[in-house]
Amino acid sequence: MELRDPRGWVFYYLICFVALLWVGFLSAQGVMIFVSLFLTLIVLGFSAILCVMLIMELRKDKEDGKTHD
Repeated sequence: MELRDPRGWVFYYLICFVALLWVGFLSAQGVMIFVSLFLTLIVLGFSAILCVMLIMELRKDKEDGKTHD
């Protein structure tokens, strides 16, 4: 998976933004609090996993001597 594709990141951030807006709406209404919490944990967990994957890819590229433009 190529993590440096800017179009993929834009799509990812838009999906996260919509999910967090939905969480805010559900929390403001006071309904489905557990769904809101679960969705927030999914977004944060997936973001952390992607961050770790990107760091590992950057380290691997640095060790191999590759540079991306």
